[in-house]
Order: sequence, then C-alpha cells, then structure tokens
Amino acid sequence: MLKAYKYRIYPNREQQVLIEKHFGCSRFVFNWALALQKRYYAIFGKSLSRTKIQSHLVKKKKKAKFSWLSEVNSQSLLNALLNVHTAFTNFFKGQAKFPRFKSKKIPQRSYQCPQHCTVNFEQGMINLPKLKGIKAVFSREFIGNIKTGTITKTATGKYYASVLVDNGEALPTLTTIEPSLTVGIDLGISHLLVLSDSSKFDNPKHLAKASQRLSIQQKIFARKQKTSKNYQKQKLAVARIHEKVRNQRLDLHHEVTYKLICENQATSYAIEDLGVKNMVKNRKLAKAINDAGWGQFVTLLTYKANWYGKNVLKVNRFFASSKICSHCHHKLDSLPLSVRHWVCPNCQTQHDSDINTSNNIRQQALADVAGLATV
Repeated sequence: MLKAYKYRIYPNREQQVLIEKHFGCSRFVFNWALALQKRYYAIFGKSLSRTKIQSHLVKKKKKAKFSWLSEVNSQSLLNALLNVHTAFTNFFKGQAKFPRFKSKKIPQRSYQCPQHCTVNFEQGMINLPKLKGIKAVFSREFIGNIKTGTITKTATGKYYASVLVDNGEALPTLTTIEPSLTVGIDLGISHLLVLSDSSKFDNPKHLAKASQRLSIQQKIFARKQKTSKNYQKQKLAVARIHEKVRNQRLDLHHEVTYKLICENQATSYAIEDLGVKNMVKNRKLAKAINDAGWGQFVTLLTYKANWYGKNVLKVNRFFASSKICSHCHHKLDSLPLSVRHWVCPNCQTQHDSDINTSNNIRQQALADVAGLATV
C-alpha cells in the first residue's frame, strides 16, 4: 500500500539556492522536451520515444553551454521527461488538455527525486540527492520503503517535502455491499453534505468569510507598481489569505471524511458523479461551488475508503435525484433550487429537499449494483 506523508522543511540559504536550481532545471528540461516533441511531430507526424529524448538530454548536458544542468540531480531531470511523456499520454487518451509550457512566473514550484531519499526522525532531517541534512518537522512517523520524495514551494515561500512510502501492506478486499450499511451522500452549498440518515454537515464557506479581507488586500495590490518591492510584499499578503482558506478547507474535508470512514458503521457510500467543471460555468454559483471543494472531498473520501476496504458508489450525474420522491418515486417536472421543502403531489409525503436527494442517490446506487437501474 502506498501512502504519502507531507512535512514542512526549513532549508538554509545554501540549500534554498540549490532547491531553486532544481526547480529551474526541471522546468527548463520539461519545456525543452515539450518543444522537441512538438517540433518532431510537426515534421515527421509522430512522437519521439522516451529513450531517444533521454539520449538527447545526455548529449545536451555534455555541451559547455548547458553544463549547469549537471549541478542538479540527474534523476529529477529524467522525471521531468517522464512528466512530458505522461502529459502526452493523458492527452491522447482524452483525459487531459494538450500540455503547456511551464512559466517561470508561477510562484508555486516543485521537483521530484525518484531515488535516494532518506528520512531521519531522531535528528529531524531529510536527505535528498545533493541536498543533505534539511531540517524538517515530523508530525508523524512511518514504517516502510521510500519510493519518491517531492519538494514543493508554495506561493507564500514555504517549503514542503512529500514522501511516498510503500508500507508493505496490501489493500484490503472491498466489503460486500449491504443496503443496511449503505449511506447516500448529497453534496451541497448550504450544507457541505447531507446523509440519507438525515445527518447534516455545515459548510463554513471559508472563502466567503475571507472575501472582505481579500478584496481589501487585492485593491491595495492592484495599485502597486510591478517593479517595486511593495508589489512583491503585497502579492505575498494576498497569497497568504488564499493559502489560509485552502488549508481551512482541506482540514475540514479531512475531518469530515475521517468521521464518515472511521467513525461510521457504513461500509458503502453513494455519491453523485458530479461534473464540477461544467457546473462552475454557472457564474452565479461558481464561487460557492469552488468554495465547497466537492472534487477534493470526493478524492479524499475515495482513497480513505480504499484504505479500509469500503466502497464508494457513484451515481450517473444525469439522474434526477432532486426531482424524484424517494417514497413513491413520482418525478416532478421541475424543482427550483430555492425550494428546500416540498410535498409530493402523488403520496403527499413531506420532503426535505437535501435528505430526499441523498435517499434517492442511495437507492439508485443500490439499483445500479443489483443491475436494476432505471436511468
């Protein structure tokens, strides 16, 4: 089983300079390989293999003009080539857009060390190729073989190390899906999620709460001249607000998913396969949807469920979960989002819109598993 552990690191000035060189060299190699692939495809109508690109890179490093590429870990440069290959593969599979060049202006940067990454918990150090003895704060320890180490720098100038570990354990077998142990989950805006057992989790709306403070700082930032030092200072002030909101949202999602997976008797969780990218095209709801972070929540719920052998069942996004009566299955012609309570015209059952939706999601997911889906 692979698990990632993220730690805050505190490199000294010399280490920071070398880390920045790794960022720059990895970005250069990525852009160079991408340009080479595009040019080769335009001339010959086919792509270069990874082996040929690697041989071109080796020849390039031997030239005096590009000798500075030898100052960083060679495996990190090869990983940049792998990223180009993966980007093209995902594009041709229809899973991603065409790869773009990496910009130097983007403040958040990262590079990966596929080999020779070690951790010393007693001394509080992380060792990487050409970077030894980086101070780190370990919030928790792990046991297992380190596969890769990734160094990232946030927009606020903080450094982190993400360590991917193989703990030698196998993923547990998924449990049998039982209707009595299946919970339907309706993701929303007024409430982050509503369960089919009538439980509701509030949505703190972190971005909305920080919007006034953020707007003030952004107005100040807009008045600064780009060549001044105050421009960079104010840019950092805006980035800190965004970082705090992101951390608050992530912490909430971890807390909620932990309660669902570890403090709940359910073994299966039914959710809608939402098309978030299409939903945010609605300019009236885009900010609220992004603030809720549905995609991140589903990602956390899915991998945590896999760790504990539980099931995540996804219902078709075109299933009219909010318009159907969960009691008699009568379908309404329309139901505005502003209507939070309604009465079924067929069986006269009073419904809370969110609870009714979560019940419909649960019933549809169980029907899909049994092969009795109606949609």
